[in-house]
Amino acid sequence: MAAHNINLQILEAVMKIQNWLKTVLNRNAIFIFFISISLFAQEKEKSSTEKDTTNKKFNVIKEVWATPYKSQGETGTCWCFSTTSFLESEAHRLGRGDFEISQMYTVYHAYIEKALRHINSHTENPFREGGLSHDVIHIISKYGALPRECYIGNKDADNKYNHREVYKVLSGMLNGVSTAGKDFPLGGQFSDGQFHLHWLNGFKEVLNAYMGEPPDSFLYDGKNLTPHQFTTDVLNLPLDEYIEITSYSQFPFYSAEELLLPDNWIHYNKFYNVPLDDFMRIIDHSLENGFSLCVDLHLKKDEVKSKKTYLLGHDEEKGNQIAQLERDAMLGNWRTEDVHLEHMIGIAKDETGKIYYKAKDSISPEGENTGPDYNKEYLSENFIKSRAINHQVFNDRKGFCSEWLNPDFFTVLKVPHMKLASCNFG
Repeated sequence: MAAHNINLQILEAVMKIQNWLKTVLNRNAIFIFFISISLFAQEKEKSSTEKDTTNKKFNVIKEVWATPYKSQGETGTCWCFSTTSFLESEAHRLGRGDFEISQMYTVYHAYIEKALRHINSHTENPFREGGLSHDVIHIISKYGALPRECYIGNKDADNKYNHREVYKVLSGMLNGVSTAGKDFPLGGQFSDGQFHLHWLNGFKEVLNAYMGEPPDSFLYDGKNLTPHQFTTDVLNLPLDEYIEITSYSQFPFYSAEELLLPDNWIHYNKFYNVPLDDFMRIIDHSLENGFSLCVDLHLKKDEVKSKKTYLLGHDEEKGNQIAQLERDAMLGNWRTEDVHLEHMIGIAKDETGKIYYKAKDSISPEGENTGPDYNKEYLSENFIKSRAINHQVFNDRKGFCSEWLNPDFFTVLKVPHMKLASCNFG
């Protein structure tokens, strides 16, 4: 009945829009518009009938410390919120302290980096909101980091982050720059030994207007620090020791390659490729030994915002278990896409003993935000096998064990090939 009412509302809206369209568009445009709306209505009905609100009970076996939930709002910045949460957990694990790091400082400079690559590549490199875990490492290494309290960034009237408008404005500006560059040299001037592009100065002014201008320095513990000093002297995280693991047969196992993903705008080419069993063992080893992970998932927004707190793998309820070849096929035929990143913080079991992985999200379910787990998902083992494209983790030199990892893996990672008695993964 709810789905039927939704469709009636959609159709009423369509009729009103159709009357307007007749005055400004030709019949072909109206036809295309109708087809699009019809498909949307069908999808809405499908989503409504398939939603599972069953509550399961989970017993958390192991959980890594993490900072409280923070919402990414209406932005495509899950990559930054999840990885920042991961780095906050790492600072805690390493005894550096309990920090909340500014996400928007990283996002601000990521927009600049993406714009430069977009224009310098003559628009071949796309300008997108999205990103991956290594982007945060790259930006912090280059620009430093700030405590969140020093740069929260501007929010909308509802006290939420919303980058819909600024992204369109920035995209339009870059389109204008690329068009101008085809007709004449782009303007700029030398200052302080550097060539400053006029368009880039304007780009930063737009960012400042929408997001707020980040500080060049700030007072911390009685000392005036720059973002670089805060990164090296206070956080002091081993940024070079965070690696990304994947598992696909499209390139050789135990090698490092580039994953061709839409959000890999930086063309990162150090995804360490291992067989699926090792991919899962690294996750288990990490969580069981107090290391969290950042995971790139095929996880749609409507799944996150539903009341359901858990997700299963492809056809899991029918008994299907994901193997390497099916995982490969799901990426190849676009059933698995680069969609959403979350911070994986624990292992749990449901009432039947099935393994799930607990993940902290930057998008919360719709409705009242109550309870300690309202922004958490429990992802089944089969879901991770099918839908987790890659994960970022600390390079545990003492723990990645030769008894279940091919010796070539240690060569690729440039770490000693060790055999430890503590390896018990079978």
